[in-house]
Amino acid sequence: MGRENPPWGAPKIHGDLLKLGFDISETSVSKYLVRRKGSPSQWWRMFLENHVKSFTVPTIRFGILCVFS
Repeated sequence: MGRENPPWGAPKIHGDLLKLGFDISETSVSKYLVRRKGSPSQWWRMFLENHVKSFTVPTIRFGILCVFS
């Protein structure tokens, strides 16, 4: 589950395993969870690259304005 869903942490995987009927502790899940390479900021960068069009608005002078709400 951890390899197929890299952003998931031990609490999420632990909860899903409990729903499937596996009686395992969260510490055991975190012990065997494969550590991802890279920093968490890469996820933020990927999010911005995928959603940059929804955060930008063209201005009347054909410039680009970044909008954060």
